[in-house]
Amino acid sequence: METAINQQTELKFYQLYVLYSQLYIVNYISQWGDFMVNSNPSTFESFEICNPVKVVYGVGKLNEVGKYISAKRVLVICDPVVQRLGYVDTLQHIFPECEIFSGIEPNPSCTLVNNIVDAYSNASIDGIIGIGGGSSLDTSKAVSALLSNGGRIEDYLLGTKKFSSRLPLVLIPTTAGTGSEVTNVGVFTHESIKKPMTSDQFWADTAVIDPQLTYSMPPRVTASTGLDALTHAIESYWAKSSQPYTEGLALRATKMIFENLINSINGDKDARNNMALAATIAGIAFSQTRTTAAHAISFPLTSFYGIEHGLAVVLTLPRLVLWTYPHVRRKMDEMLMYLGMKDIEELSMKIENLVSESGFPTRLREYNVKFEELEDIAKVSMEANIIKLTPGDMNYEDVLQLLKAIY
Repeated sequence: METAINQQTELKFYQLYVLYSQLYIVNYISQWGDFMVNSNPSTFESFEICNPVKVVYGVGKLNEVGKYISAKRVLVICDPVVQRLGYVDTLQHIFPECEIFSGIEPNPSCTLVNNIVDAYSNASIDGIIGIGGGSSLDTSKAVSALLSNGGRIEDYLLGTKKFSSRLPLVLIPTTAGTGSEVTNVGVFTHESIKKPMTSDQFWADTAVIDPQLTYSMPPRVTASTGLDALTHAIESYWAKSSQPYTEGLALRATKMIFENLINSINGDKDARNNMALAATIAGIAFSQTRTTAAHAISFPLTSFYGIEHGLAVVLTLPRLVLWTYPHVRRKMDEMLMYLGMKDIEELSMKIENLVSESGFPTRLREYNVKFEELEDIAKVSMEANIIKLTPGDMNYEDVLQLLKAIY
């Protein structure tokens, strides 16, 4: 009986995931049948879905991590804050022979990744557990692959080599935002610029979503990571690479975040449970589509000005929804209908208000960005390939005008 209950709990998230997608597709076809004919045919006639990550969701699931990885000599990767919170103690109890690296920094550099690999290359590590925010999870992906393949992270980040294997990998988020636990994306700082990469070896075996781990998040972290999740959902929804299977997930995540973020910032546990679920749903959505201009523009904002990632991506979002609207009008109208908003201006305003209510300024000049530096920001933004997924074929001048609008 206990086994059956556990299996039902583990299946709960996946069943919701499939249900939201199916309900959305049915609704989509019934209300917008002509839209599927008039839209870009490649969007709907041909697409692939691949997310091999097993998702385990539920309060207290951290205590069951031993069920999801058979390794004994586990390397636990985290930041100093996560270690102080005691979550690593639980993992040490489950894996008495584990090694711990607790020196993860925000926006992990290639040097940091390589140093971890060097430190543990002869330690007989046979599995990786990443626990923490996106920086810890991304680093864990890279380390699991590098310990198996050898070389330096730059070889793979810059396309010289490709990963062909990795060690067993479990990812455990302690924030509700990055979605890294269910994607094959890693972002690493190379020569002072954040650069994303994807690899089939970056898919984890299991993502353990224990909302209880998010209860310790301070308000600012709760806000910035939640805004990141919102951006993931909206960008996945409108991306050129989107398709019906992911659009339902993106819609549901967007609605959940609007409904729960502020209460989550204020410490409400039910809201934090919902945000943990919404962030993972958004992560599954953008794991298939990737993100668009908001993330492309965020890279120089974080690299040059130290603006935390979640805030850097959402600063452009209110203007981006207005810019993209003419190119995906019917699609965005459906989002507005689902969210109960009357027009695209209301969505733009709601996003900007959410940023303000979360405690953040909304203008670039308030982050020590100089007007004459906007051209450089636009140039670097255009170097990110994901900007090509933005509906409307955004160019350098478009990015520059958008930056001026939020200056």
